[in-house]
Amino acid sequence: MPTKKLVAFYDDPTYDYKKYWQERQYECKAEEIALKALFTLVSNRNKLVDIGAGFGRLVPLYAPLFQECLLIDPSQRQLEEAKKLTKKYANLTFKKAFAEKLPLEDKSVDVTLFIRTFHHLEKPEPAIKEIARVLKPGGFLVLEFANKIHLKSCLRAIFQLNPDCFNLKPEDISREEGDVPFLNYHPRFVEKLLLANKLKPIKTLSVSNFRHPLVKKLLPLKTLLFLEAKVQELASKVHLGPSIFLLAQKA
Repeated sequence: MPTKKLVAFYDDPTYDYKKYWQERQYECKAEEIALKALFTLVSNRNKLVDIGAGFGRLVPLYAPLFQECLLIDPSQRQLEEAKKLTKKYANLTFKKAFAEKLPLEDKSVDVTLFIRTFHHLEKPEPAIKEIARVLKPGGFLVLEFANKIHLKSCLRAIFQLNPDCFNLKPEDISREEGDVPFLNYHPRFVEKLLLANKLKPIKTLSVSNFRHPLVKKLLPLKTLLFLEAKVQELASKVHLGPSIFLLAQKA
């Protein structure tokens, strides 16, 4: 479960989470490209739950597609920001809760989103179990996780003669220092965790493949996004990008 420190971080009135994303237009748009592609594979569009919804950054993307959208977040401040979106979208509801204890009945949800949240969890198993519990049979999970073996990480390991990033142990993770917990997971670990909870991965995309500051400085945003759309599926074969989007279906 996210720590009190994590919740306090997002509740802090001095922290502007919207500004964080405004300064990362490439990453934001790259994630939208991935989500649009994955949503085309989702058949039932009745009820969607966005777990770790924050201020509702992705609402404009999914609200027009689904009949009901529930936004869940442990931060009251972020939910209050998200509630402002009800002026534009009438199909939104909100709940303050943790991913490990979802306020939902068994087999009641068609689609769950778990974007930019997995990396905060020291122990993601309880959250995945909850997601599997609330999903209907045949329901979908759209998951994003920070990729431990992305290209930059592997190059660093090669030049430092450190084989750590190639370690295929399912429990192997790496940690980044910062104000809040941030953990990078190996794709093998995530896939194994999903399968253990009867969530079968059916599509993987490599996202934010050109996130390097120098590349973003040299190329205009339109060019970056054009390239991003072309390589997301291809790069997923070797888990090239720092962010992996995965679509899984409940058995």
